[in-house]
Amino acid sequence: MRAAAAIWLAAFGLSATPVATAKQAPGLAQFVTLGTGGGPLTRVKRSEPANALVVNGAVYLFDAGDGTQRQLAAAGLSVHAVRAIFVSHHHIDHVGGLAPLLLTRWLLDDRTPLPVIGPPGMTNMVDGIASAYRATELAPITIGGPPMPAIRATLAPRDLPSMLDTPREVYRDVNIRVLAITNDHYHFPPGSAAAASARSYSFRIETKDRTIVYTGDTGPSARLPLLAKGCDLLVSEVIDLSAMAAILRRAGDIPPAVLGPMIAHMEQDHLAPESVARLASTAGCKRVVLTHLSPGMDDETDLSGYTKGMAAIFAGPITVANDLARF
Repeated sequence: MRAAAAIWLAAFGLSATPVATAKQAPGLAQFVTLGTGGGPLTRVKRSEPANALVVNGAVYLFDAGDGTQRQLAAAGLSVHAVRAIFVSHHHIDHVGGLAPLLLTRWLLDDRTPLPVIGPPGMTNMVDGIASAYRATELAPITIGGPPMPAIRATLAPRDLPSMLDTPREVYRDVNIRVLAITNDHYHFPPGSAAAASARSYSFRIETKDRTIVYTGDTGPSARLPLLAKGCDLLVSEVIDLSAMAAILRRAGDIPPAVLGPMIAHMEQDHLAPESVARLASTAGCKRVVLTHLSPGMDDETDLSGYTKGMAAIFAGPITVANDLARF
């Protein structure tokens, strides 16, 4: 940590030493489900979607929903260890924690431009975050001393290609190789302006010791088995459709003209348990971890709706993840 950040932390009585990560064998990859709740609901037990891959002390984020920084701290992972961020799509529950994370990193004097890789519009979003926080940029934390750089100078956003029908490498460093495909999380009505730009992606992460596939949000997709083929760990979204539909119908404040399209989105643009099992079986995945639980409410006591019918299709281990679980 640079001197300016250390001085700033000391002024508030905080430690300048990054929180230690949990013990991990050198070189081995560990996937941490930081937040496992699907959708933009504020819950106590499940934070919004965020995941961390930890390799050799480096952290790679896959989605950054609201509360990501707090979940990193709870997992014993330092913001300073983040080497890249991958965004699956631009729904608010997957990007709500992005701006605070980028600003904290800048404030604590991390100067190496951070890759932020996501769908078309990712660069514009990062540019907008930097522009929106110009007032913060101009608010000093020291009296005198060297000037802070522009927020934008500490970031390296990149848009993924609009269409990836087959897995394509989108990132590589000494620890990991990341491939991506476009998945099927959107169905656009005729003439929709969003059809030209809104995209959602799934990621395959290859490390020295194992391969992990993260679906992000998607409905059934013919491309996913290509990405997930032979992976050691499939980290998939899952929805309990009957429970989700019941909650929406009970809400009482959703107009009928909106309720039908919302339920259709849940049915077509997310993965029911049997769809996850078919994907894992077809692709030859070794293990499945279920996250982005919808509805994922705090009062849930029976999680069987998230795994119903899976064992008859997929013979491998299946785990319903909790926040801060490690795989």
